[in-house]
Amino acid sequence: MKSVVVTKYGRPENLEIQELPTPIPGPGEVCIRVSKAGINFADILSRMGLYPGAPKPPFTLGMEVSGIIHEIGPDVEEYVIGDRVVGSGSQGGYSTHIISKIDGVFKIPDNISFEVAAAFPAVYLTSYLMIIHPGALQKNESILIHGVAGGIGLASIELAKIAGAKTIFGTCSPEKHDFVRERGVLPVDRNNFLAEIMDWTDNKGVDLVLDPIGGENLMKSYRCLGSGGRVCSFGISDMAPGKKRSSWHRFKSWLTFPKFDPLKMMTSNRGVFGIHLGRWKNLDTLNRARKDLMKWIEEDKIHPHVDKVFPYAQASDAHNYIQDRKNIGKVLLDFD
Repeated sequence: MKSVVVTKYGRPENLEIQELPTPIPGPGEVCIRVSKAGINFADILSRMGLYPGAPKPPFTLGMEVSGIIHEIGPDVEEYVIGDRVVGSGSQGGYSTHIISKIDGVFKIPDNISFEVAAAFPAVYLTSYLMIIHPGALQKNESILIHGVAGGIGLASIELAKIAGAKTIFGTCSPEKHDFVRERGVLPVDRNNFLAEIMDWTDNKGVDLVLDPIGGENLMKSYRCLGSGGRVCSFGISDMAPGKKRSSWHRFKSWLTFPKFDPLKMMTSNRGVFGIHLGRWKNLDTLNRARKDLMKWIEEDKIHPHVDKVFPYAQASDAHNYIQDRKNIGKVLLDFD
C-alpha cells in the first residue's frame, strides 16, 4: 500500500510517500480501502512533534477517512466487504489502506459522497462534544468560535444553530469575514476580540468560547465569559506559528499559558474544560453523536464544507495550504 509518512519532525517537506505492507485486520477490526482522508490541524502539530501523544517518526498521519471495507477481521459481523464507511482513529489515515477498530467505523448512505464523508468525523464529533455534550450550549446563549472559517469552526456554526444559539461571534482573517457573515456569524478582530466582545454584549460577555489557540489567547477567551460561562480548550496552534519546530516559541507559549485559580472560577461562576477527541473514552457519547450527526445530515441541517482536495502525493502542499491559513473549511487527500 502507499502511505504518506512523517520521516522526521518538522516541515511539511518531511512528508514522504512510501510503499508499506498492506495491513491485515485482527479480531474486532476491519481494513478500509481509503478513498479520501481528512486533514486536521492536529496532523500538522503531530508532524511538528507538538501534539500530545504523537508517535515518534517514522509514522503515518491521518485520523479520519472514507472508503469501502476491503477486509474484515475474525468475528466481525457488523460489516461486509464493499460496505461504504467512515473510519476514525488515532493515526494512519494518510494511506491507501488503514486498519480501524469497529467502534471507530460507521456506514454512510449511498447519497453521501466520499468527500463529504471524509470531511465529517473529526470536525463534527469534536464540535458536538464542545457544543452539545458536555459543552451544553443552551437556547438563546451566545458563543465565540476562534478560527471560525476552518473545518471545526464551520461545523461549530451549524451545531450552535441547532443548539439554539442567539448570537455567534467568530474570529478569522479579515478576507474571510464576508464568508462567515453570510453564515450568520458576527466576525470580530482576532487581535482585539476581548474588547469587541465586551462592546457587543454591553460587558455581559458570552456563554461559551471555543479556543484552539492556547497560550495567552486562552486567558483572553476566559475573560470574555459572562457568569455561568465556560471556555473549551481544544488546541495549541499558538505553538505552531511557522512550519518548523521552534523550541524558543514553544517555551514562550508555555510561559504564557494561563494558570487558572479554582477559587476565582468558583466565585465568578466561570469554568474551563478541554476536549481531545482521540482520547475520548465514553463510547456511548460518541455513538449518540454519530447518530445525531447522520440524522442532521439527512435532514439537511448540516453541510460539511470541503475547501480543496489534493492528490495524496501532494500532501506537503496540502499542509502548507492549511498552515498559510488559505483554507475555508475542510482540506482532503485523494487516494482513489
